[in-house]
Amino acid sequence: MALRGAIARRYAEAVFDIGREQNSIDRWRADIQTLNEYLSNRRLAFVLSEPKITFATKEQMLRDLLSTKVQPDALGLALLLTERSLVEYMPRVAREFEALYDEYKNLAKATITTATPLDATEQNELVTSLQQVTGKQIELTTQVDPTILGGVVARVGDTLIDGSVRRRLAVLREQIISGAMPVAAK
Repeated sequence: MALRGAIARRYAEAVFDIGREQNSIDRWRADIQTLNEYLSNRRLAFVLSEPKITFATKEQMLRDLLSTKVQPDALGLALLLTERSLVEYMPRVAREFEALYDEYKNLAKATITTATPLDATEQNELVTSLQQVTGKQIELTTQVDPTILGGVVARVGDTLIDGSVRRRLAVLREQIISGAMPVAAK
């Protein structure tokens, strides 16, 4: 499993370096997303992985599918992954590339969950607060989950900030239970 991640990371880093050298990182980001869409298709991935189908046939299929949708170098990546029987690595390559992109652009993805929808002003205030805390530009996604009762649950990257009423009630419940225990039992 770790080997797959290392291989995907190597491809993502190589492509990212090409994008940086050519000043085309945003174009590469779009192309990587397009490649991921196509190469993640189970039927296409199966055909591209089938050893009985010649590489020339696979190459022509990829050229027909992708030549008008991605830049030539991105098509080259798809062909290389196909030739090396690494098509199933494309989703990991895409995730690794996205992480490199976010770091390069000083971006953090945040998902905010609230009990009711936020208006634009509330969203902007949350983005500003998260930018101050992280020091990064925030790319915000919002969700509504009435079960949190109120407050906000924010996930920024791997960090979870749970300010929901449900969480506060659970903490209070635990404090009451532990506070009600006899001293000898602690």
